[in-house]
Amino acid sequence: MELTNPSTYPYKITAAICSYNRARFIIDAVESIFNQGFDKNQYEVIVVDNNSKDNTIALLEAYKNAHPDYHFSYFVETKQGVAHARTRCAMEAKGEIVAFLDDDSTAQPGWLSSIAAFFDTHADVYSIGGRITPRFLVETPKWYSKYFFGLVGNFDLGKDVKRLTRHRYPCGANMSFRKKAFDEVGYFNADLGRKGTGLLATEEKDIYNRILRTGKKVYYLPYVEVLHSVEGNKFDANYVRRHSMGIGGGERLMLKGDTGALLLKFVEYVAKWGYAIAYGIGFLIRGQWSKFYMLERFRWWVIVGFLWPQKANQ
Repeated sequence: MELTNPSTYPYKITAAICSYNRARFIIDAVESIFNQGFDKNQYEVIVVDNNSKDNTIALLEAYKNAHPDYHFSYFVETKQGVAHARTRCAMEAKGEIVAFLDDDSTAQPGWLSSIAAFFDTHADVYSIGGRITPRFLVETPKWYSKYFFGLVGNFDLGKDVKRLTRHRYPCGANMSFRKKAFDEVGYFNADLGRKGTGLLATEEKDIYNRILRTGKKVYYLPYVEVLHSVEGNKFDANYVRRHSMGIGGGERLMLKGDTGALLLKFVEYVAKWGYAIAYGIGFLIRGQWSKFYMLERFRWWVIVGFLWPQKANQ
């Protein structure tokens, strides 16, 4: 596959946002990037809307008209699914670096400059991820514990810069790539990831595994931070069930055709379910029945999703 010539990049960074029915957050996300204090001639912001039914497009058009001096554009991706939307972002990007931000998140000060500086000084790094700090808009339920950090997008690997291997990988709300990485490993797998209200996962893990197989490096930077808004629907029992099944279902589809890997993953999930029951006894001793119940259910739902991936969309 022919590689993109770096000299042809008009911008240092493309900040890319995929959006689906998040009109109430989308402008805050866009402005959090334009308010960075980074040279505006060095970056662009693009939004790819994935068939939103709210007034997202009207808000984006109004914002574009109100800021004609900004390098800002938006597109509509009619193929439903976050993998399609992220691929469209990568294809439309004109920056040497493609930095993804979720539509319900806000980039914190230094986000753009820190991303640019790290890539400039680490030629063998193809992707980085940063800290994602949840901004709870509602009170967390009694059953909430650290085991549900993934549910609310909490991603914090500590205060030190870390090289990531296959055991950990950046999360979609705060991940950046060299644009040429897509030339070398391809785009996001459209068979994985969320589609509309479906909650399949692992499209991020899949592309990171492909990058690591090339021998290129992936890093975690704690000072590259975003705040992620967490609404009450994330704590709805049905949402938690479907989210959990999406984890298992995504793994099943990602490993499709590899019988050995599928068997090992199933054994791993069963072992984790057993561990959850054993560890959950501590919750019971402390009188925290709801924590025990939801932790056990979470691990069981992951297994159900692994066995029947279609259930993640029900």
